[in-house]
Amino acid sequence: MLEDSRLLTVSQLTDHISRAIQANPKLIDVTVAGELSNFVHHSSGHMYFSLKDKDCSIKGVMFQTWNRRLPFVPQNGQHVYVRGDVVVYKKGGNYQLNAYAMEPAGQGALALAFAQLKDRLAAEGLFANERKRPLPAYPRRIGLVTSPQAAALQDFLVTASQQGWPVDFELAPAIVQGERGAASVVAALELLYSRQLDAIVITRGGGSLEELCVFNEEIVARTVAASPIPVVSAIGHETDFTICDFVADARAATPTAAARLVIPDGRRLASELARQRRRLAAAVAALVDSRRSKLDHLASRPILSRPLQILLQPRQNLDLGAYRFKTVFTRLLEQRRHGLGGTAARLADLNPISVLGRGYSIVRDEKGIIKKISQLMPGKLVTIQMQDGQAQASILAVGGDGDGTEI
Repeated sequence: MLEDSRLLTVSQLTDHISRAIQANPKLIDVTVAGELSNFVHHSSGHMYFSLKDKDCSIKGVMFQTWNRRLPFVPQNGQHVYVRGDVVVYKKGGNYQLNAYAMEPAGQGALALAFAQLKDRLAAEGLFANERKRPLPAYPRRIGLVTSPQAAALQDFLVTASQQGWPVDFELAPAIVQGERGAASVVAALELLYSRQLDAIVITRGGGSLEELCVFNEEIVARTVAASPIPVVSAIGHETDFTICDFVADARAATPTAAARLVIPDGRRLASELARQRRRLAAAVAALVDSRRSKLDHLASRPILSRPLQILLQPRQNLDLGAYRFKTVFTRLLEQRRHGLGGTAARLADLNPISVLGRGYSIVRDEKGIIKKISQLMPGKLVTIQMQDGQAQASILAVGGDGDGTEI
């Protein structure tokens, strides 16, 4: 067995290497450029990855404490700059980069984060026009989210006062820049959500992408999207766009424009109201004149100027009609009476009793009237009907040829 004063255990050797690396200032707080591969965002919150170029590769880790501050989502194949310390991972016996900062190479981290979040929220439909609500036409209470010291607040309030419209404001103070800004804006919005408001305006002045990044935070965007009250986003200047602008119900280019957008022009409305009042008065006057003219026309008609004469003519027509009806009815009645007289005479001629008056008689037996000699035989009892009475008779003999001649 080899024995040497320089014999080391694996742990001792690893410790020597670790101390040597830690003592080298070129390996402390170093920035390394490379391509991300084998990227994993572990459930523990830590990020594990490899950083490589065309010849070499080095493993890296970014603990949750640091990666939670990343404004973008790292992806495999992405070229990045990673800042950290080179250390020895003793358990694995390999060196690695303990990272505490990362940004995309060739594109700013904030710009990349903006693009990534914008694409993701757009895919969820949070920017869709169908979600956007109309602003109230005549608001009475408006909530404001901004810094009390911001020039944007003064610009908004000055313009609002010039609108000439009575409206109350409730300010929810917020930090609009820096690491605590997102949480502060969310808290201010949630406070206003519990109030009885017609609209909410989020505003601040212009600035760089870094200064406006609070309004590009996902938590702010989702809080605005969940608002039960219409929201106006007025962040920065005309050329500044934030994620908040896209999810809000309306965007205003400046705080001044926001005031004009959400608050109606009271003087213009008063002028329009006066104009409509004049139009209504003119319309009513025209209607009254038209009705008066029609009334004058009706009053000049004969039925109103000479009502008795108008009523006399129908009375005369009624009397004439009654006379004509009586004449026609009398003539018709006489014709019917004459017709009935002739009919009565004909009926009298056909009456059997009338025939008896001319000397005829009717012979009957128990079965009815005797019409043929064949119905008789000697000894048969019959009844003889004459004009003034009846007589019973017995047939003594039957004469005739027996061919059915009627008696």
